[in-house]
Amino acid sequence: MKTSTILFFALLGCVLVSPSAFSLEMTLLSPDGSAASSGAKDDSLYSDGTRAINESRWSDAESAFAKVAAMHGEHEEGAMYWQAYAQSKRGEYGRAMALCGELKQKHPGSRWNDECGALQIEISGKSGHPAQLHGNQDDELKLLALNSLMQQDEARAIPAIQQILNSDRPDKLKEHALFVLAQSQSKQAQDLLMQVAHNNANPDLQVKAIRMLATRGKQSTDLLADIYKQSTNERVKKAVLESYLMTGDPDKLFEVARHESDPKLAQLAVNVLGAMGATTDLMNFYRETNNAQIKANIINAFVASGTKGADALKTIASSEQDPELRKKAVRNLGVTGGSSAGPTLVAVYQKSPDAGTKKAALEGLFIAGDARDLVTLAKEEKDPALKQAIVQQLSIMRSPEATAYLVEILNK
Repeated sequence: MKTSTILFFALLGCVLVSPSAFSLEMTLLSPDGSAASSGAKDDSLYSDGTRAINESRWSDAESAFAKVAAMHGEHEEGAMYWQAYAQSKRGEYGRAMALCGELKQKHPGSRWNDECGALQIEISGKSGHPAQLHGNQDDELKLLALNSLMQQDEARAIPAIQQILNSDRPDKLKEHALFVLAQSQSKQAQDLLMQVAHNNANPDLQVKAIRMLATRGKQSTDLLADIYKQSTNERVKKAVLESYLMTGDPDKLFEVARHESDPKLAQLAVNVLGAMGATTDLMNFYRETNNAQIKANIINAFVASGTKGADALKTIASSEQDPELRKKAVRNLGVTGGSSAGPTLVAVYQKSPDAGTKKAALEGLFIAGDARDLVTLAKEEKDPALKQAIVQQLSIMRSPEATAYLVEILNK
């Protein structure tokens, strides 16, 4: 087939078909196994923001979560809360309160509104401006009084909190009371928080307590591991695994990833390790396991590790013998590696004997926005089908290199 004919069909396709028709199955599996090529950047930024929170880099955290919120993806609500949290840590109470108000207006049914409500209570105690809460007025007054009492006379406040937690009052009131409790570092307050985290009578409240314990860092690791072993509630177990991201200790996660019989929980452990940036340990795990599904989960987890994950994906893309795993690594490398992934993807394309891996390399280059290398490959490619596939991708990239090459074809 002549190159001018290839270009004709490529340009014709741009008119008649949506650009997604030329994506060569450009889908990246998200951690839960669903298609999420556009969500990969969302996940990576969210992980960057979480790490910044963990390291008390409040300005970096605010910036990362603001970008995630602006994408209006699946993490928008959580990102808005964490952005407000970072603002409050910087002393920007007015902005944090306003952002929480925006979250409630845009997403009135979001579970993150509870977190923002608790944050408003904390801010009101620091700034002296009562939070505009919604709901039962009596409960609101109790919370404001409790927050003030906790700062002035903790010995009297803790029994009052315990009374609320043991009562039949609404869970929302209990959750806010628990948040007030978690602000104290006293032994009495922390002991009560640990009791709630261990108490499986109310899983919703238990999950909240687990997340609050995680903010204490590595000192909570053993306690969280004990809760995980004792619980039979999947939601509680998931909360523990997710909390390890805040404690910053990968060891317990690896125990779960290696030995958990529930594949969903084992996969979540691998995902959290990826978000934690534990790429060396994940790569060792990849090499030691023979389970193809676990290997696939690890490849997906590397996406959340950013640049460190890209280095691991380069190794897998260049050496993996299983064609399906190799293709997955190649596609994911296009998402995480950016322009630095080009040399590896080009090498994979040139050395691979099978068309599937070659197409995966093209997908990776397309996702990375690497028109220059795609043009180079198009000029060298002798296979008409592969050449047409490259030209189709270039026809929708809108880059100077791609445009120049298309004009070059027309002028032949």
